[in-house]
Amino acid sequence: MTWTESDYLRTVTDIAEEALAEYPGPGGNLALDDDERRDYVSESVDGSEYIIYYSANEIVLRASQNEPDGAEVRALSAKDADWRTQRALAAYLAMEADVLAEVERLIAAQPVA
Repeated sequence: MTWTESDYLRTVTDIAEEALAEYPGPGGNLALDDDERRDYVSESVDGSEYIIYYSANEIVLRASQNEPDGAEVRALSAKDADWRTQRALAAYLAMEADVLAEVERLIAAQPVA
């Protein structure tokens, strides 16, 4: 399969929209319900093809505006983790941050009631 940056960005938006639809917050207040929404985002990102397939990790790391630094990745990875594991973790952290940023963007774009 061939992955592209535009496909990745569409996936980020899709996950963010799904998270808001699934967890709109009490009374439709999108700003609430953060814990369940964040769990949904984390699970969706973890199951994404961009994380599962090593060859897709590069797309995330190229397209993300939220790439974690090496110290963060090393701190969160197992002591003996190889570079592929660290790269997948970096892609996960970047994609999760991208989706959460998109959630915040979508919330901010909603008309104020």
